[in-house]
Amino acid sequence: MPSSAAEFVQLILSRSGSPSAVTVTFQNLASLSPETQEALQNAMFNAFRSANVRLVKSEQAVAEIQITFSEDWQGYIWIANIQQGSSSQLVIKKLPRQQRTTPPRAPTLTIRKISVWQQDAPILDFFQDNQNLLILDPEQLSLYTSDSGQWRLRQTLGIPHQSPWPRDVRGRLEIHDREINVFLPGTRCNGKISPPSLDCRASDDPWPLEPNELVAFYSPKRNFLSGLLAGQSAGASVVPFFSGATWQSGDQRLWIFSGTDGRARLFQNDLASPAAMFNGWGSTLAAVHSTCGSGWQLLTSSPADTTRPDSIQAIEINGHEALPVSSPVDLSGSVEALWTAGNYGQVVNGVLHLQSGKYEAFTLTVICNQ
Repeated sequence: MPSSAAEFVQLILSRSGSPSAVTVTFQNLASLSPETQEALQNAMFNAFRSANVRLVKSEQAVAEIQITFSEDWQGYIWIANIQQGSSSQLVIKKLPRQQRTTPPRAPTLTIRKISVWQQDAPILDFFQDNQNLLILDPEQLSLYTSDSGQWRLRQTLGIPHQSPWPRDVRGRLEIHDREINVFLPGTRCNGKISPPSLDCRASDDPWPLEPNELVAFYSPKRNFLSGLLAGQSAGASVVPFFSGATWQSGDQRLWIFSGTDGRARLFQNDLASPAAMFNGWGSTLAAVHSTCGSGWQLLTSSPADTTRPDSIQAIEINGHEALPVSSPVDLSGSVEALWTAGNYGQVVNGVLHLQSGKYEAFTLTVICNQ
């Protein structure tokens, strides 16, 4: 990248009229290592000096330049914000990701997807066991019973609510010993599978993202969690996030949250500050317990891209690193939600908005490669 750094500086100088003295600051929002960032900064400093531009403190500068290293799913993005007097301008340079110099590791596991249900109405959450399938959509909870291998509609329970739902409505469904708990924006419902019943009321109760492990408050007029946690982590807060997961690895408790700013943050043992941050993932993720690798993997969606369908890949956390351990599984739509389910977290449930316009409930499990 050093040659690209010199080209970027020349672009900055040509756009700004080659000021004689500048002050330069840097911000790293990409997945660059500290060593790579330092090398880029030094290359840019040298490029300024080679162009006979002095690097000075801000009070002596003709222009102030803030350079941000960012990225998206295609590659790196360098952004220079040039401030000269009362005017400012941006210079943007895009670079492809560097190719691996060593062959990638062979995938150590395979993701298996099974379709559970499809319908025209949006699916927010679902639950299934051997006898029952419950489908939560924005206006009702539908209860199905297994009949000769087919799901037959048994009952629909309406969900009254005082305020209109936000445009991108989300919801959670919890079943404990035939007891039903439904969490929707500003609304909570309780009921039973048998006999079917559901009673709804206005509520700002926190949502259980993983039973007894991760509980967080939802922003009722938006489509994300506020970052304030409850349950075992009551009182702690993180940045607002779309989805989160937690699991125990040996003597370490791990949490990870997909922030609304597009960055995933990993916490280890406490929630005081992130141990690592990752870019290039989608907004939905969930942990899965397996007999592969370290025993826990993270299933993550691909970054949002309206030009192609989503995919899901398994990631394993090793120290502060996130290592892909499966090939991406291409899907026929966009992932709306993922969450840990099943006994001992061995299944991930998900909802897909298909390209046909329908919604699909599905499950994911992982199989170790021999």
